[in-house]
Amino acid sequence: MIPLDNFEKWGSLMESSACLYLNENEYKGYSLISEEEKKKQLKDLLEKPIASFTPINDVYFRGRWAEVLEMIHPQKNLKLLEIASGDADMIPQVKARTHPNSNYFTTNMNKILNDSLLEKTKDLSLNVEIIDDDAINIENYIEKGAIDIIAFQHSINDIIQAILCDREGVDTIYSDWMETLPVMIEILKKEVSANTLEEHSKNQFLVLISALLNLLKDDGIIVMNHYMFQLDLDWGYPRDLFENIIPMTREWVSEIDDVKEIYYTGFDSNWWMFLKKSS
Repeated sequence: MIPLDNFEKWGSLMESSACLYLNENEYKGYSLISEEEKKKQLKDLLEKPIASFTPINDVYFRGRWAEVLEMIHPQKNLKLLEIASGDADMIPQVKARTHPNSNYFTTNMNKILNDSLLEKTKDLSLNVEIIDDDAINIENYIEKGAIDIIAFQHSINDIIQAILCDREGVDTIYSDWMETLPVMIEILKKEVSANTLEEHSKNQFLVLISALLNLLKDDGIIVMNHYMFQLDLDWGYPRDLFENIIPMTREWVSEIDDVKEIYYTGFDSNWWMFLKKSS
């Protein structure tokens, strides 16, 4: 597996990142981990599919997204839209600290995950708005040219899965996402085996990207990242697909005329993609 990031760099940044981006209770849990174990967990996190969830994960991912926000939009009034966040709260947790009282929007339709995200973010110094609708309809809720950053935080795979599930008549709105995941993986396996994944999901995905581009300010950026979970692989997620979601998406997005990819040093193109509107 291509490492997610540089182990030596983050080994030296973990303590400062923990102080900045963990709350008091989270930091207590982090501080109980021995230095040797912290290094082991960080190395595993960066160099293997994710198999456990510990404070190290929070410290790294929050710190990494803090880098992204500072790099793209250091100004305080940041309007960020996250697509298909589920209940992952890395970005709102960071944004509340780097850009307090600014606007965080997310589109997500799964009721259980929306409730969980609201609970996780209820005490943050952040204006949180969950748009309970398909992201393709986003222009009904946010005006054109209003957004600075649109984030796909490990959500490309979820979007593709939702597109395929909708096609198959599998509920992803009222169901428990993790209970439905084995069904999603079976659908993916079938699509990959039949070589129909692109045929059945690409066009709808590109329609979404085109709609999102309309929301961006002239200097706005779409940020996509990805990583793998060992549980998904254990349940049969096709490894080549899971490991190459970003390269596949890059190939798809290249068909949109009014978008171009930009690159930032230190962000591996297998795990990150940055897009902006062509001038």
